[in-house]
Amino acid sequence: MKYVLIFNLTLISFSMSAQVQQTFLYEITLLKQFQHQSMWTEREHSIQKDHIAYLDSLTQNGDLQIAGIIDQNLEDHKGIIILKTDNYKKAKEIATNDPSVKEGMMSVQLRPIHVYFKAKK
Repeated sequence: MKYVLIFNLTLISFSMSAQVQQTFLYEITLLKQFQHQSMWTEREHSIQKDHIAYLDSLTQNGDLQIAGIIDQNLEDHKGIIILKTDNYKKAKEIATNDPSVKEGMMSVQLRPIHVYFKAKK
């Protein structure tokens, strides 16, 4: 009986740790040559539409927790995206596959976040 209890507790512990997701911040910055929207071609407008659709798909599948713009004007324009994923590799894949990054309109920085406080729903 004692061994069954230890085995069950080990299984519970293992399954709980396997379900824990990590939180990451990916910050995107509009590159200088794209800081004036008047200079955008149809290509850049299309990339931004794809970027918005991409973020929406991440929201739908549960990876994206929150996203927003730090500066509303285009000079020094930055966006932040908070992700919850299984690991850094998946977060990096998500960030580098963002169409605005992949197509060279924005640079990206990815950082893990160690969450200590969180509002309860």
